[in-house]
Amino acid sequence: MALKKILVITDALTQPLYHARVRNVVQSLRDKNVSIDWITEKYETIPSTLNVEPIIQIPFYKHRGTLGKVEWLCKNILNVLFDYKNRYFTHHAQKYVTDKEYDMVFCSTFHTFGLRAAHKIAQQKQIPLHIDLRDIAEQCANNAYSKALSSSSFNLISKLYRQLNIWRRNKILRKADSLSSVSPWHVAYLSQFNPNTHLIYNGYDEKRFYPTKVKSERFKIVYAGKWYGKPLQDPTLLFEALAEIDKPLIDIVWYTNAEMHAPLKQMASQYLENNHQLEVNSYVPNSEVATILANSSIILVLTNKGTHGIMTTKFFEALGVEKPILCIRSDEGYLAKTIQETKSGLAATRVEEVKDFILKAYAQWEQEGYTHVEVQQKEQFSRQNQALQFEEIFNNIIK
Repeated sequence: MALKKILVITDALTQPLYHARVRNVVQSLRDKNVSIDWITEKYETIPSTLNVEPIIQIPFYKHRGTLGKVEWLCKNILNVLFDYKNRYFTHHAQKYVTDKEYDMVFCSTFHTFGLRAAHKIAQQKQIPLHIDLRDIAEQCANNAYSKALSSSSFNLISKLYRQLNIWRRNKILRKADSLSSVSPWHVAYLSQFNPNTHLIYNGYDEKRFYPTKVKSERFKIVYAGKWYGKPLQDPTLLFEALAEIDKPLIDIVWYTNAEMHAPLKQMASQYLENNHQLEVNSYVPNSEVATILANSSIILVLTNKGTHGIMTTKFFEALGVEKPILCIRSDEGYLAKTIQETKSGLAATRVEEVKDFILKAYAQWEQEGYTHVEVQQKEQFSRQNQALQFEEIFNNIIK
């Protein structure tokens, strides 16, 4: 039996990646004449250049300003008590698919949103369900991704909400036909709920991210992606090392979420003074990221010890362009291991090794005008390979 039509359900498409993992799979299947209906939460405008249409977006939060804050508070209380957002989304998603037939449901999510809708529709239509979990609550302490859940003012509610969501998630995971996730740690953890769990890394688009020899007039240490701040991502080692490096023409360039610009500048000011230039920018269009990375001298990957299996897409895109990767602070886990195995850079734990790494890359830049590393075995991490992995799983569960 070949795939003909799939229902895709995801959480909202948001900056900076707009669900690159799922977009890649959807585009690959559409190229093979598989019909896709994609349902998601309406959150922000999706750039037309991403070519995700047709897509169905269901709005949940409908107000802004003071009224929006009241709406957010009320709905989050309902979420804790009754899983209201998932119930609301499920009800509206079901209306879209009432008279439609599919071979399977594919749900990809950050934590739990969308799982209820995917399970209910698969159950009603008696078709297989594959769940792809990009992140889970247990990968870092106290759900550090969510400001709502990490607020000390709501600590008790936060812990309750976290445990309820985990319980709701696991109940559905046990009923899915198959699961996938992004690291060996995630796969090992999720296999206790569903043994049919597969490893599919995040990756890079080999059509966009490839090595080029672009000369630059300044030595650029670049971070492009969301910054959550401490303790999840700690750039302190970088700033401490730069404070000890007396070299000209070094820029530290960030492309990140606007609300973190001020905290970042404040942190950097404690170390950099006037000897290096800090440039902080908002997100850029996805189409510009490959060029930015190709023009960099070192690419930053931010993480910290105490996280589990977090392997950001920016790491894989850095592999694609074959630029030196500086991972700080080392997770001392699978990300550090992959950096070592691919010989792509340094997962650092000490200031001295960060300093030495920067100076080595700087020496190459001084001599060649650009930097480059010979990355090993990167092909396994391409988006194109990833799409084939998903397709093989999908074909297996519909047979």
